[in-house]
Amino acid sequence: MRYLEDFSPGQVYRFRSAPMSADSIKAFAKEWDPQRLHTDEDYATAIHGSLIASGFQTMLEVFKPVMTEMMVDVANIGGMGFDNLRWLRPVHPNEPLDVELTVNSVTPSKSKPDRGVLHYTLSARNPEGEVVFSTDTPVMIQRKQNDTN
Repeated sequence: MRYLEDFSPGQVYRFRSAPMSADSIKAFAKEWDPQRLHTDEDYATAIHGSLIASGFQTMLEVFKPVMTEMMVDVANIGGMGFDNLRWLRPVHPNEPLDVELTVNSVTPSKSKPDRGVLHYTLSARNPEGEVVFSTDTPVMIQRKQNDTN
């Protein structure tokens, strides 16, 4: 298990998201974001060159490897929201995304010595190297027990 003290500003973690198929983009859109950009290939192609994923689906796909490959082994108490959430470019079917998590700050709590805040920036790039998604994310993380005295 990794705790707050196991992180330091400047650390970088890299992941890769699985590409989304046109069918998965349409299925997600039908349930969560039924805009024509995500459901109608002809309409989306005329505007964006092809169908595009919902920003919400993109966000989930970007966070998935972070959650399943990293955060599962972190003493995470809970997320605190998103700052500066941006969808900067459309994501097209069958594009894997290169995901980068950069630790910005590690701040022990003054009022609750058993925890602190890990603040990181998460970004994702398409195969052309263009940033398609970014957000700043504070997360409450437990501290090591012997460091909280």
